[in-house]
Amino acid sequence: MASENYRQRELRSTEFLGQQLYDMLTGFLEKHLSDRSKEGSDKSGDDVLEFYSHNWKFYTFSSQVIHNIFLYLNRHWVRREMEDGNKKVYEIYSLLLVSWRQHFLGRLLLSVRKAVLKLIEKERNGKSVESKYIQCIVQSYVELGIENSMSSRGRILAFYKNEFEKHFLEETKNFYQMESSKFLAGHTITDYVTRADSRLAEEKSRSERLFHESTLVPLIAGCEEVLISAYLQRFYEEFQVLLNGERTDDIRKMYQLVKRVKNSLPPMKEILQRHITRQGLHAVSAVKDTALTEPHTYARAILKVNHTFKNMVLRAFNNESLFVQALDEACETFINKNSVTEEAKNKNKTSELLARYSDLLLKKSSKLVEEGEHDDVLQHVVLLLQYIQDKDVFSKFYTFKLAKRLINNLSVSEDAERSMILKLKEAFGNTYTAKMEKMFNDIELSKGLNDQFRAHLEKINAKVPVEFSIQVLTLGHWLWSQCGNFATPTELDLCIQRFNAFYAAQHSGRRLIWDYAQSSGDIVGHFQKRIYTFTVSTYQMAVLLQFNNLATRTFEQLQDNTQIDQGSLGLVVRSLMKLKVLLGEGVPPDESEDIPSSATISLYKGFNHKKVRINANVPLRIESKKEEERINLAIDNERGYEIQAAVVRVMKTRKTLQHNQLLSEVVGMLQRRFKPQFPHIKKIIEFLIDKEYLERSKEKKDVYLYVA
Repeated sequence: MASENYRQRELRSTEFLGQQLYDMLTGFLEKHLSDRSKEGSDKSGDDVLEFYSHNWKFYTFSSQVIHNIFLYLNRHWVRREMEDGNKKVYEIYSLLLVSWRQHFLGRLLLSVRKAVLKLIEKERNGKSVESKYIQCIVQSYVELGIENSMSSRGRILAFYKNEFEKHFLEETKNFYQMESSKFLAGHTITDYVTRADSRLAEEKSRSERLFHESTLVPLIAGCEEVLISAYLQRFYEEFQVLLNGERTDDIRKMYQLVKRVKNSLPPMKEILQRHITRQGLHAVSAVKDTALTEPHTYARAILKVNHTFKNMVLRAFNNESLFVQALDEACETFINKNSVTEEAKNKNKTSELLARYSDLLLKKSSKLVEEGEHDDVLQHVVLLLQYIQDKDVFSKFYTFKLAKRLINNLSVSEDAERSMILKLKEAFGNTYTAKMEKMFNDIELSKGLNDQFRAHLEKINAKVPVEFSIQVLTLGHWLWSQCGNFATPTELDLCIQRFNAFYAAQHSGRRLIWDYAQSSGDIVGHFQKRIYTFTVSTYQMAVLLQFNNLATRTFEQLQDNTQIDQGSLGLVVRSLMKLKVLLGEGVPPDESEDIPSSATISLYKGFNHKKVRINANVPLRIESKKEEERINLAIDNERGYEIQAAVVRVMKTRKTLQHNQLLSEVVGMLQRRFKPQFPHIKKIIEFLIDKEYLERSKEKKDVYLYVA
C-alpha cells in the first residue's frame, strides 16, 4: 500500500513538472520570436526575404536540437496529454513550428508574401533573382502545416495553399491577362501562339524547380485558361487563315497549344473539314471540262487534294483521330458529290471515272505513269475507293474494263493486274473480287485449251484456213449480254466447226455460245500497192470482207449478208468510215441517228496511213455510252438481288421485325458495297410479300413476319 501511494505521488509530481516545463518553453518561444519578428517589421522586398530566410534556417536547426533535449518530456508527459485528447499540446518540434507561425511569421506574413510574389514577377520579366529565397519560403510554408497528431512530422498543405498558393495563382492569372492583352495589341496570333507556348513551358519549369509538386496542376490549368481559353475564338479565326496559306508548321504549333484545353478541338475539326471540302470541290471544278473524256485529270485532281491534306493531318496533327475523321468525311463529301457528278446527272460518276482511270493505268499503251510506278498509283486509287459510297459501281465498271483487257491482251502485265485485284481484296474482302479472280482462271484455262486444240489438229492431220485461237469463258463471270444474230464469214466457218467438235468431245454436256461481238482478229488490206494489217472486231471483219468482190454496197445489203442488227452494224460502219477505210453516201452525220437502208457504202481505194499496222477496234463514243447504260442496268439488277437477299437474311434471323428496324439493318448490311435507297428497299419488301416470303402482322401493319 505504501509503495502504491509513492508511485501516485511520483506521477502527480511528474505531471506538474511536465506542465510547468512545457509552459515555460512556450512562454520563452513566444517572447523570443516576437522580439525577433519586430526586427524585420520595417523590412520589405528582398530585405524581408533575406531576413526571413536567415532566421528560418537558424531556427529550424535550433528546433532539432531543442526537440532532442526534450525527448523525455515528449515520450512521457506530452504523449499522455495527446492520448488524453489535449489539442493544445504538441510534440516539442511541432510546438516550435506552431510558435514560429504564430509569433514570428504572423507579423511578417503580408510583407513576405508581397515580396515573394514580386520576386516571381521579376523572374517572369526576364530579370535575374535570388530563387533560393522563393524556395526557402515555400519549404517553410509546407513545414508550417502542422497536424496535431502522434507523429511529430505530420504535415498538411492547408497553410501553404491558403497563405501562398492561392495568392500566387491569382497573381499569375492577373499577370498573364495583362501581358496577353498587351502582346496581342502589337503582334499576330501566330506570334502569340509561340509566346503562349513558351510561357507555359516556363511556368512548368518554374513550378518544378521552386514550388511544391501539388502546385503544378492548378498553375498550368490557370495559365491555360488565361492564355488559351480566353482566345479560342481568335485561334479558330486564325486557323482558317493558316489553312488558306497552307502554313503547316504554324498550324502544328496552334494545334499543340489549343489541344491543352478540353473540348477545344472539335471546332478546329469542323473548320478543317469544311476547308478540305471546299478545296476538293474547287479542284474538281477546275477539271470539269475534261473529266468525262480524260478521267485521269479527275482522278489526279482528287488525289492531289487527298495527298495534300493527308500530309497536313500527319505533320500538323500527328494523325489525331479527330482530324483523320475530318479528312475522311470531307473527301467522302466532295468525291461523291461535285460539279462533275452534277453535270453528268449521275451520283455514281466518280466510281465510273476511277474505273476508267484504272483501265488507262493498266493498259499496255498507258503513258500516265513511268515503268515501276504502277503499284503506288494503283494503291492511291484503292485509297480513293475507301471514300466512295457505292463501291459496287466501281466493281462493275472495273470488271467490264478488265474483261476487255484480258480478252484483247491489252494488259500492261499480269503482275500489275493481279496486284490491283489483291489490293481490292485486302480493302473490301473476297466477295468483292471473286468474279475478277474467276476471269483470270478462265483465261489461264483457255491457254491450255488452245494448246490442246492445236495438238488435236496435228493428231488428225487437219488444218484451218486462218490462224485461230479461242477463249472459253464461264458465262456467269463476264459482264456481257448474249450475242445477237450474226452470219460468220465463210473464212471462219471451218475453224468454228472443228473447235465445236473438239470441245464437245472433251466436255460432253457443255454448250458453247459464240460471242462474236467481243471477238477480234487481224485482216490484211491492199491499198495503192501498200499492204496494211488491220486489227478489227469480228463484226468489222465481216463488213470489210464484203468488199473483196464488190467495191460498193448498200447498207441494206451489208445487213442482209452479215445479219448484224441495224444499230450494231451502224456503229461498225461508222467506225470504219472514221478510219477512212470506207466512204458513205446518205449517212447522217449525227452518230445517234440510224443509217438508212438506202445509204451506199464504198471501199476507199485511195486509203493511206502512216502506219502499216492499224488498230481499228476502237469503240465510238455512242458505243461507249451504250456500254455504260448496259453496265448501269446490270448494277440496278444486281442491287435488287442483293437487297432481296439482305431482307430475307435479316427476317430469317429475327422472324418478326418493325419496318424502320428492318430498313436500318438492311442498310447496315449493305453499306460497305453501296448505300441502298429506302424507296428501293420498300419496293423489294412489297415484292417479297407478294412472293410470300414475308407477311404483315395482323395486329400492326408496320411489323413484318418471316414466312418459313
